[in-house]
Amino acid sequence: MSDLTHITPDHSHAEPKRLSAGTYVAAFIILFLILVAFADLFVLVLGTIGLVITFAAFYTDSADHGAHH
Repeated sequence: MSDLTHITPDHSHAEPKRLSAGTYVAAFIILFLILVAFADLFVLVLGTIGLVITFAAFYTDSADHGAHH
């Protein structure tokens, strides 16, 4: 039988923890260095474009989210 008296608190409105900007810069540099070390030129170019777009989209999303709160 389940215990209906135990109610878990609603955490749906809690703000997620954000990592520091330095963490994201370090992640970008590490991923870029992995691309440089293991990719050929074509994959390096496409991967770099993908990394820049991904991190720019995240930055735009987090900057917009921060402006609203």
